[in-house]
Amino acid sequence: MSVSVNNDSFLLVQTKTGCITLKVRGEDMTEKTLHSLYDPVDEARGIVEAFQYDGKGLLIVLGLGLGYHVNELYGRFSEAKIVVVEKLPEVYELAKKHVLHDDAQKNVSFLIGFDAEDIMPEITRVQLSEGIPPISVFALSSVVGAFPRYYGPILNRLENTVSARLNERLRYAKFKEESLKVALIDFGYFLTREIASGIRALGHKAAKVHGNKNESAGDMLSRIVKMIIEYRPDFIITVNHLGFDEEGIIASFLNSIEMPSAIWYVDSPNLTVSGFNKNVSSTASLFLWDKTYIKDMKAMGFESVTYLPLATEGAVFRPLKLTHEEAKKYGAVTGFVGNSMVTPVMERLSKLPERLHPMIKKLSQMMSSLMITFHEAMRHLSNEEAEEIYSLTTRQSVDFEAAVLWQATMLYRLSCLQMLKDFQPCIYGDSGWHKFFNGSYTIRPGLRYYEDLPFFYNACRINFNTTSLQMPEAVNQRVFDVPACGGFLLTDHQEAIEEIFDVGREVITYRDRDEIADLVRFYLRNEGLRREIAKKGREKVLREHTYKHRLNSVIQVMRQRYKG
Repeated sequence: MSVSVNNDSFLLVQTKTGCITLKVRGEDMTEKTLHSLYDPVDEARGIVEAFQYDGKGLLIVLGLGLGYHVNELYGRFSEAKIVVVEKLPEVYELAKKHVLHDDAQKNVSFLIGFDAEDIMPEITRVQLSEGIPPISVFALSSVVGAFPRYYGPILNRLENTVSARLNERLRYAKFKEESLKVALIDFGYFLTREIASGIRALGHKAAKVHGNKNESAGDMLSRIVKMIIEYRPDFIITVNHLGFDEEGIIASFLNSIEMPSAIWYVDSPNLTVSGFNKNVSSTASLFLWDKTYIKDMKAMGFESVTYLPLATEGAVFRPLKLTHEEAKKYGAVTGFVGNSMVTPVMERLSKLPERLHPMIKKLSQMMSSLMITFHEAMRHLSNEEAEEIYSLTTRQSVDFEAAVLWQATMLYRLSCLQMLKDFQPCIYGDSGWHKFFNGSYTIRPGLRYYEDLPFFYNACRINFNTTSLQMPEAVNQRVFDVPACGGFLLTDHQEAIEEIFDVGREVITYRDRDEIADLVRFYLRNEGLRREIAKKGREKVLREHTYKHRLNSVIQVMRQRYKG
């Protein structure tokens, strides 16, 4: 019998025992028979019996043919990770139809139709995801002989690849030099630039590994491996676990090669890592911008958890001599820059059953009015309500907590900003603000962080701030950036602010929303005092709270933990 596929001739021939074998046209245009013309099954059994393999590690099979040998290999070594490389998709389809057992099809991995140069990166990806096991190679000589230009280079590279050698290149002594090498995972988050700048300002080296939110863990992993081999960093640093996958593949790999990682959280870790505990690793050190979460992260299993507040970049946020046009464009009596949270709330609500929406509203109102944490608010639920929340899936639980936090923040920000109504407030943010304010409030599009914000902080007489309710104790970015510009800041009183500033001399806070209007009125009338406070605030920030200071803290923690 014969079949013609894509104009290439593939001849299926019945053997003496009733099985079929396959004849193909090889690279030299001559006909090649891939299996025995008498008994392909017995032939495969004999080949596999002669193959020296202990069933451990990663088995790469070059050449599929109709798959008799693959059936035999899987039958004998079902615990091994088997990967089959086959040049021709048509051959793969014939094997699935005529010979390959169902178990082999389901449990063996196939690399079909790849260009030869793309095979090794794919094999490396598999090897890394499996924890760098040793590689063994099974080459079906009839297939390799039929297509030597395709399989020959792959076979040579595999035979020259000793897994121990790769392991040695990934494992090496760290923190031995005074000047460190740090690899920074970069997803375009605003802190990436500041972290790199802080590292370099301390006399260390920083290299970036670029990531994309839509890519697979394998793609990210391959770039990380390449960077480790070529750059040999002392540790890896990222923000909010960016670059790590939910299944913990990258965390597991870094742990397997004893590569230290520093993760700086500047958002709630409960919305990221708490639901995905496969990222817990003995080589990961967490740095949290809010002390509240330290207990939770240690309870998850992270061994090193350190408080690390935000900071500022003094080269960007600094006093500016504004032109007349700039002062007119950015000038305001009172101003706030931030998100209304309308869209984030709607996005989270859309992911949850509508029956939960009233509970989200109840909890968010409780948080914003009583100024309590999410977990404190949860204690006010009835047993029935709490039972329903605790029955949610991991993903739903994360979405539920986020929905409550974002809606509570929205209500809190709104209640604070309403106190500015008599002071010509200008709000820079998203269009959601139009839902709440009109008339006496000027609503403008959001400002670019690096390009516009320094001008606004310089031009605004009273920079107003409210803190997201995902931050029970911490202070946010504005608390550092506004004083760095020499601007006057009026912010809500967070517990952490007392460790950062001399409150009343370097920054002014309100403990209750009813204080806001009186404080604004007083400091608008007392320009000299306002300027003196702003001046002292800037001096404190530059002296103690730049990213250079923060990265120095990170490096001290990492060096102390891993110097050996």
